[in-house]
Amino acid sequence: MGSLIPLIVGGLMTMYSFDGTGDLFSRQIIWVGISFTAFFVLSFIDFRFFRKTGPVVALYFAAISGLIAVLVVGHTVKGAKSWINFGFFSFQPADFAKLVLVIVLAKYFSKRHVEIGNIRHILVSGLYTFILFGLVMLQPDLGLGIIIFFVWFGMILMAGVSKRHLFMVAAIGMISFAALWIYVFKDYQKNRILTFLHPLADVRGAGYNSYQSTIAVGSGQILGKGIGYGTQSRLKFLPEYLGMLYLLA
Repeated sequence: MGSLIPLIVGGLMTMYSFDGTGDLFSRQIIWVGISFTAFFVLSFIDFRFFRKTGPVVALYFAAISGLIAVLVVGHTVKGAKSWINFGFFSFQPADFAKLVLVIVLAKYFSKRHVEIGNIRHILVSGLYTFILFGLVMLQPDLGLGIIIFFVWFGMILMAGVSKRHLFMVAAIGMISFAALWIYVFKDYQKNRILTFLHPLADVRGAGYNSYQSTIAVGSGQILGKGIGYGTQSRLKFLPEYLGMLYLLA
């Protein structure tokens, strides 16, 4: 909690400095209050009931249902149908799916960690992950899909996967990535990956945001320019910043 509060305060101060109206600040204050309330309520719940199979299975199917629902009734934002709009707030099922995947894999490996040398457990846990990954990629949301993959990859590492199986997973991963690159990825997704590898290759196109980030960090140096004095936000070089202000207007 002690490390969380300074981060929240810093974020709130930054939001207040965006346009000086305090709209973002007020909205975020409300969600901070809701989050802290949920935090304290959940702290009184004994989560050891997740040791039972029933609640974990129910959560997993709830995550799948949410990811299917967003494909049907979700609204598209910047090319991805990732959010379900309830009017007064929006919900992203993929965020819920990430947490559920951690619970599912923790439950699975807690029973079978002594048998992790058996390739069957890598394949079964990979199947649980692939179902969620595939539904997220149908939105399509490359960023969250990668996060879901690395949740699984990190947990099999912690479970004690053998080096032989690790190399096999890496090989399958590279082959799968090549297939996704050729048959699945959209052009903008490919550009995003290429920009990550070479951020300054196209500073007026796909690499624009990365280039502006470099300018912002470089101009502020170690201590920064001060809250509200960042040139890349105040001079409206950031497209996402402008979009947020237009939505609030």
